[in-house]
Amino acid sequence: MKIKSLINSRPFGSLFLVFFVLIGLWSTLTPLFSAPDEPASYIRGAALVRGEFIGTDIAPSETTSYWSTYVDISQQFGVAQLVPWCFVGKPDVPACSQPLETLTPVEDPRTDMGRYPPTGYLFSGIGSLVGPSDFSVLLGRLINAAVCALLFALACRNYIVIGRSPIVILAAITPGVIFASSVISASAIEISAAICLWASLSAWLKVDSKLIHFSTIASGVLLALARPTGPIYLLIALLLTMLASPLSETWKSFALRSRIAALAIGTTALLAAAWQFLIYSHNLGNSYVKETQLPTLLEVADQSLNDLSRKVGESIGNFGWLDTPAPNIVVWCFIFLTTLTAFRTWNFMTTNNKLALLTLPLIIFLMMTYLNWNTQKYGGNFGVQGRHLTPLIVGLPILGGSLWKPRKSTLKLFLCAWSISMFVSAVIAMRRYSVGIKQFNFFEMFSDPIWQPMLGIVGSMVALTLALLALSVVVYNISTKEIVQSV
Repeated sequence: MKIKSLINSRPFGSLFLVFFVLIGLWSTLTPLFSAPDEPASYIRGAALVRGEFIGTDIAPSETTSYWSTYVDISQQFGVAQLVPWCFVGKPDVPACSQPLETLTPVEDPRTDMGRYPPTGYLFSGIGSLVGPSDFSVLLGRLINAAVCALLFALACRNYIVIGRSPIVILAAITPGVIFASSVISASAIEISAAICLWASLSAWLKVDSKLIHFSTIASGVLLALARPTGPIYLLIALLLTMLASPLSETWKSFALRSRIAALAIGTTALLAAAWQFLIYSHNLGNSYVKETQLPTLLEVADQSLNDLSRKVGESIGNFGWLDTPAPNIVVWCFIFLTTLTAFRTWNFMTTNNKLALLTLPLIIFLMMTYLNWNTQKYGGNFGVQGRHLTPLIVGLPILGGSLWKPRKSTLKLFLCAWSISMFVSAVIAMRRYSVGIKQFNFFEMFSDPIWQPMLGIVGSMVALTLALLALSVVVYNISTKEIVQSV
């Protein structure tokens, strides 16, 4: 009873703690630099906290990106680019151990994220202040984990404030979201901020609360500044939420209490747009792709439609450089949970809510086509990954589930399915990096692992079980408590 009382009296602190423990544990389950572009992101963060905001331009080519720059920091940071190539793209090859301290620089520190907006790398960059080492990489991961856990806890707490179930937020937090939150990547900040923003906007239109006001501003600012697509995703979330959620007051009253948030988010969006046009797009006119090689827009749309199911699977879970997908059963489980959450209250939704919910999948497809069209023009490939669409995909359960108040039995089944899917995904990730994925070699991860997480295979599984159990207990107790709409 004391634990239950503590959880219910401090829901925000309890949520933050269990989310941080789970994400922090995931930070240790995968090798350093096993996330897409993590070496470049680590170097970018290290340069930012040392005052190097962009760096020296590098001409785009097939081996360097349009945003690659050399940065004036210790050369030892640059060896991060050497680490992952012994296992990246080789799912049957286990991870290798190459501590940064043992490697010799072969070039000046280079980051392929040099012209990306800085916010997505700033938090993890703080970890690099201890110097170029494996410890600083892990510290950067844990700092990102803390920021993401804070945003997830705010999202859940905002739903509690308006009398809604935080279980809706869990439907958006897939294994892929937890993985992204556990590594050094701008996607960690972008996705967690998007989840918090979708939830905060729904609450913002219903309740005048300082907590919700802060959450809306913080998540909106972070989303707009995390990646180039941030301002677009911010606008989409705002428009669809306003369409779906009728105001509980007059527009004049809402405008008056929202003026600070509108000013902060609007100014941020303008700054993000300025960065996009003046810095991020600097080299995009120097395409090395021949125009005659480019597909038509209709061909790009057709290919994007064919790839959509695969990108949704990547969004739900891929625990490496697109070489470690989540099991099909996990993908289908989260598709079911999302569908259940989004459409369980369909008969009680307003027409506008239904329209917003049905419009979002179309927008996701159009956004995917637009991004693929752009990457074709300057890269000659279909460059969209599942994580690039996740800030929109997470809106489906949050937008559709804002009226859902599940029964206790449904809560238990939901949390059980969510926790098992998360556990299975973590085991698959550990197997991939400990022994590689080969036929009939599953049990080798226990008997003869080449690489092991910090707590070992069994120790990590035990810790993961306890973390998932703790999170389930916290969410269940908060969800079943009688909610009072106050801050």
